[in-house]
Formats: sequence, C-alpha cells, structure tokens
Amino acid sequence: MKISSAQPVSRRYRFRRLVAASVIGLASVAGGAVVGAPAHAATYASSVNECLVFRPYLHRGVTNQSQCVAALQSFLRFQYGNGDVAVDGRFGPNTETAVKKYQGSVKIDVDGKVGSDTWRHIAISCSQRGDCDYKYPHPLP
Repeated sequence: MKISSAQPVSRRYRFRRLVAASVIGLASVAGGAVVGAPAHAATYASSVNECLVFRPYLHRGVTNQSQCVAALQSFLRFQYGNGDVAVDGRFGPNTETAVKKYQGSVKIDVDGKVGSDTWRHIAISCSQRGDCDYKYPHPLP
C-alpha cells in the first residue's frame, strides 16, 4: 500500500512510527554514552559553581567526592592564596588545615569540615572575585 500525502495516515501507523523513532533515538543516545565515556577516562576537577549546586559535606577522609574536593583545593590554592594545598581530589590533613585557615579568615566556626556555612562563604568569596567557574585544568591523579 502506497501512502501519499492525500491519503490520511492512521493513528496506529503514526504510533508505530513514533515508537520506532523513539527506540532508534534511545539506542543512538545510549550508544553515544558508552562510546563517549570510556572506563579509563581521566577525572577532572569540578568548578566551585558545579559543587555549589549540591554543596556536598566534605571532611577529612571523604570518598566519592574527589571532583568537589579538587574544586575546593583549587579554590584554596589559587583563589584564596593557600599555596601548600595540592589539587589531588583527596581530603587529607593539608586540605583540612587550609579549610581551617579559610574558616578563621572569614570568621566562621573553625572545624576543618566544609558544610553549608563554609560553602556559602566560598560562594561569596569567589563571586566577589568572579572566578567561581574556574576548573583545575589537569586530570586528578
């Protein structure tokens, strides 16, 4: 059966075309995601802005937050001026000491943990300087 523009297309035919197009679209997106993110892809630091969306609670020994820890470390090292913090995505003793120095400088509770109050002050500090979107340009070790 040949369908021309003059003949009306049935609902059933349109529904089948919609389902087929959706399946093809999902398959191409899923295939692109698999190809686009190989298992050996390097991890890079997030920006402070990206971490301000969720404001994760960061403290010494925290796991699964390396991108936001690295964003915090790059803020402390480059924007705040505490050069002895390595940007490695691991919240260790040097990062804790740098957080305490920062907390003391902005006159908030000095506990070495990055909670909502510390994130709020980081947002204020980096927005005043206009560098909340800075990302450490090298992959994390």
